[in-house]
Amino acid sequence: MTNEELYQLMKDGFDQVNQRLDKMDQRLDEMDTRLRDVENSISERKGKQNMIAGMRNWITIVCATGAVIISIAVAIFK
Repeated sequence: MTNEELYQLMKDGFDQVNQRLDKMDQRLDEMDTRLRDVENSISERKGKQNMIAGMRNWITIVCATGAVIISIAVAIFK
């Protein structure tokens, strides 16, 4: 085997390795995108749950305040 043949053989081998690495990079990029989508969806759901819990607290506060005002009004005007 001559040096040129050896060089060509090694070059072909490295080209195959680079092609496989490129395919792996593409798959990893796809997985990263999919995981980012999942992460965003989970964050959105957590945000909605926190918002609902906050709204429940405000509804409770408003109802309690309304009840106090009505009680005071009834006590004054009775």
